[in-house]
Amino acid sequence: MKFYVVAMVVCSLVMCQMTYAQAPIVTHDELKQALVKSDNARKENLAQVRTFFSSDVARKAFAVARLDPDRVQKAVSTLNSDELAKLAVQTRQVQSDFAAGALTNQQITYILIALGTAVVVLIAVK
Repeated sequence: MKFYVVAMVVCSLVMCQMTYAQAPIVTHDELKQALVKSDNARKENLAQVRTFFSSDVARKAFAVARLDPDRVQKAVSTLNSDELAKLAVQTRQVQSDFAAGALTNQQITYILIALGTAVVVLIAVK
């Protein structure tokens, strides 16, 4: 009799585990939506940073710092999503400050040199 009780308990536990294993925690559609959202955010951030670094002000700043703009653009592509998102936030802030007249051309030059150098250093360290 004890054997049957133990066997029933073991079978019920195994069946519960099998039932849980079959039910996905995240559905395929939810996973796909999250991937699409992440990919779109990365594309927007990449476009933001590339546009910022390809501006005339950025090109002049890179010339002053003797940084190759093409190398910086290529390095931006290799940043991971988190690094790229942080850089995009910084470039948006610089653009809005410049548009509001809060920054001078010299300040923007220094900021661009720092950002460009940071991108190149991040890639060199990887």
